[in-house]
Amino acid sequence: MSGALGTLTVVLLEAAVGGAVALWLVGLAGVARRGFFVLSGVVLALLAWGAWLLARGAIAQAGERVAAGAEEASALAATGAPGTWLLWSLLAFAVLLTVWQVVLVLTDSDAGAPLGILAAAAGVVALGPAAAVRGDDVLLGAAELVLGAALLGSALHGLVLGHWYLFQRRLPEVHMQRGARLYTAGVVAGAGALALSALNPEPPLTGAASPLLTIPGFSLLLGGGLLAICALIAPFLLKLAAEGGRSIQAATGYFYLAVIMAFSAEVATKFRFFS
Repeated sequence: MSGALGTLTVVLLEAAVGGAVALWLVGLAGVARRGFFVLSGVVLALLAWGAWLLARGAIAQAGERVAAGAEEASALAATGAPGTWLLWSLLAFAVLLTVWQVVLVLTDSDAGAPLGILAAAAGVVALGPAAAVRGDDVLLGAAELVLGAALLGSALHGLVLGHWYLFQRRLPEVHMQRGARLYTAGVVAGAGALALSALNPEPPLTGAASPLLTIPGFSLLLGGGLLAICALIAPFLLKLAAEGGRSIQAATGYFYLAVIMAFSAEVATKFRFFS
């Protein structure tokens, strides 16, 4: 696996896993209405299914390269047992998220909570095969994915939660404050993912999709700049969430920017994940 399909596969997986875990870290179970978990679950399920579909395409491309005589570690791993385990783990994650939504719609949030937690656990497990598909430095790759998931998941969770305050106005403001703190921790984790990415070898610069990517180290510089914007957003979110009231909606606006910057930063950072 490599290229755009491989990069987008791991980024979508990170977002889905990070969002699923964040959902249960801020104490919303039994507090937020069922609709919030349906909204969040649908978003996460779409991300998980997208990761599965992209992984199938990336593994198919890897098979073509191997057939043509390529010997990259990631291509060889993707066409072997690691690729098979990745597809099955992504499928299990996506199916569990989908079944969780069916249970939520047919019953209530309390009955669906164990299944939602199980789906989040399945997503965390899926990070292992995703790291193994790179072919080498599996532990380093797993650490990169965990840290990236913390960044993307915290940003995505804060955005969805901020919108939910429009529907459940009496939802305690402490949950948005926890979301802001979680995002701040996610930015720190994102910096760790960027640092680990710098340890990866530079991918082939010829034939890159953009001329800018032919500049040595450009993807790391881009990721670092985007992550710096994420860091600038964090203190504003902490202050606005602490103020409560209408400031919650202002914080939601900042989360829009945070999601865009975080996703872009992770795409740039993971450009060299399979190199």
